Amino acid sequence: MDNEDNALVNEQRLMRMMRKTLTSIVRDTAPRDGNPSPLTEATVMNIKDCLMVISSRETELARLTGRTLDEKPHFSDEKPNAHVVKVGSIPKKTH
Repeated sequence: MDNEDNALVNEQRLMRMMRKTLTSIVRDTAPRDGNPSPLTEATVMNIKDCLMVISSRETELARLTGRTLDEKPHFSDEKPNAHVVKVGSIPKKTH
């Protein structure tokens, strides 16, 4: 892995950490039991704006590194959802 790839991977990690931290703050300060949120409307809007910027950059980084954003972890014993079929194994119809 060269320095540029390493920098992109580190930036992906940073984006993920910032997104998780911001969403944790929102979750921890969510109104409960009829109490108002301790965050002002301006702060909520700033958090939303930050999350939008993070999301955009995560998309760019995924494109630059050849990854997709829909990758999800899976268990090694989990059955795959798709089955690979070789095109040559499909019988040809004779019309």
